[in-house]
Amino acid sequence: MPSVINRFLFALLAIALVPTEALADWRRAETAHFVVYSNGSERGLRDYAIKLERFDALLRILNAGMEPPTGVRKLPVYLVDNRRELQTIQPGLADSVAGFYRASPRDIRAVLIRGESDDVLLHEYVHHFMSHNSPGSYPGWFREGYAEYFMTATVDSRGAATFGFPNMGRLRTLQQQRWMPLEQLLSAAPNALERRGQRWAFYAQSWLLTHYLLSDPERMRGLNAYLLARRRPGADPVTTLTDALGTTPEALTRDLRAYMGRLRYAELTVPALDPAVEVTRLPDSADDLMLVGLDVLDGAPADKGPGLLAQVRTAAARHPTDPFAQTVLGQAEIAWGDAAAGDAALAAALATDPDWVEALLASAHRYISAGDEIDDPASRIAQYRQAQELLARAHRADPTDYRVLGTLARIRKSAEDYPTPNDLETLRTAVFHAPQVTYLRGEAADAMIAVGEDAEALYYLLPIANDPHGGAFAERAQERIDAILARHAAATAASGETEQAD
Repeated sequence: MPSVINRFLFALLAIALVPTEALADWRRAETAHFVVYSNGSERGLRDYAIKLERFDALLRILNAGMEPPTGVRKLPVYLVDNRRELQTIQPGLADSVAGFYRASPRDIRAVLIRGESDDVLLHEYVHHFMSHNSPGSYPGWFREGYAEYFMTATVDSRGAATFGFPNMGRLRTLQQQRWMPLEQLLSAAPNALERRGQRWAFYAQSWLLTHYLLSDPERMRGLNAYLLARRRPGADPVTTLTDALGTTPEALTRDLRAYMGRLRYAELTVPALDPAVEVTRLPDSADDLMLVGLDVLDGAPADKGPGLLAQVRTAAARHPTDPFAQTVLGQAEIAWGDAAAGDAALAAALATDPDWVEALLASAHRYISAGDEIDDPASRIAQYRQAQELLARAHRADPTDYRVLGTLARIRKSAEDYPTPNDLETLRTAVFHAPQVTYLRGEAADAMIAVGEDAEALYYLLPIANDPHGGAFAERAQERIDAILARHAAATAASGETEQAD
């Protein structure tokens, strides 16, 4: 017995002596459509990257008519160990949140606690996927219902797939909570609903209605007719659906309640997929700065900046020649500390790695900010040209980085000849790689309106206006859509009056 105990104690001692850094090594797994980062095991990282690729393959098979184009930017996904790490990236996040997705001018990323439910990430990836496919035709309830429908999907190594299985929380909401009227469901935006229970009902009923429509070929034809009809300006959100299905709101609600009692999930065998995964271990600097670096990139509130800067300075001092560490330090110094020291840190990063996109972007923004403060046009343009040179290098290093393209377009906005055909193409390419970023779509729409390309402007504006989480951005987009339609209506009326006069 003593020998057994000794062996047990020796094993515990061996575990305790493993360096902490070794247990927290950050790795990067790249596949055809994702770049996944994790500080967990390599096997777990590889398995998760494969899981995401198989889910993407299922969406592509089931949505052959709206498959995203090839060559778009890969989605970064970060897998963290616990809520403390999650809240390091996103301070102030509620303890109940296990992951999130963000699409902003600064970055597009998904972050998830390893081992927690994948529903959040898969739900958001369905939105990400759909954003590449003329999403303006999809009303809010269908966008959310479709994401809910697929977020519980599974695909195994043999190609056996399931989808449409209910999220049990949503099912309980349907069973226990008062339903919102169908008329409200078809026109509501969840962020505009005041009570949390209403928002839960919105998602649950959107899922059930989507499930109902996708479960029958005849109803699917009605859904397609409805989605086409909803594209027409001024289409009524309720009658377009009930007319397409040949029903009434009251009858459809009864049918949905009856359908809830006979729900079935779908099974499908898809081609077995063994996706290629390239795993690399990141430098030691990632262990110190990966999570806090994402917080720096997002831009912390002014009152949190000094504390964040002190943390970055301490960590970056351990990695004086590492381009990633020096870039994070440069960004933090410029934001909250010594701007000259920040410039020096970015220069050091680029001296080590001349193609480091984050450092090139941060350095370009320094010249842009300097130019914005100058009244003399010639001096301002000189600063912008310095920025353009850095951005050109960044674009050569990564042609899919929408932030580089968006910044190039932003510099050009002050030019007298803006927007030129080259400016329009820059904006088109930026939106191609990041259609999820509302700001970019708005910038592209404004440029198209300026040159009379109203049809293309509507293509960019409709997804913003139909975004159930769009808020003020959605309202502004709708105002621009209304202005375009009013202008065309006036032109049509004037043309008709001219013909009558003739």
